[in-house]
Amino acid sequence: MADSPIQKLLDALDTLDVEQVMALTSPSASFRLMDGGSAEGSDGVRVLLAENMSQLRAARHRITAQWRQDDVWIAEVDATYELRDGAQTATLGRAFIAHFEPDGLTELHVYGDHEHPLHTDAGAQRGLVIGGHWIPPL
Repeated sequence: MADSPIQKLLDALDTLDVEQVMALTSPSASFRLMDGGSAEGSDGVRVLLAENMSQLRAARHRITAQWRQDDVWIAEVDATYELRDGAQTATLGRAFIAHFEPDGLTELHVYGDHEHPLHTDAGAQRGLVIGGHWIPPL
């Protein structure tokens, strides 16, 4: 969709620049992320974003479908991440639900099929990635 604010949000997220995301965000915004992290208000959202982005070397989000109902946008998104240690995720399905008002993004909920924080070692029990190749657990 032309002029999709959710595409602008994803583009800002992919820069890993907290202030680019904050420029799109209302001072009263609330965020709830797929790993259960949440924050309210500019200061809280800024801290939440900084904590999450500090774990990443790169992020890529691609909208596969999106809908709009009044001031709420819903997007199905394919996301891939490269962590600071060089580990890369497979493509992860995400659903972004974003409420936009004239002063910016007021509410964001992100749901996904990767529920633990990206920087945790939760995936290690399901195998390892060594030299870019997945090694199954014994």
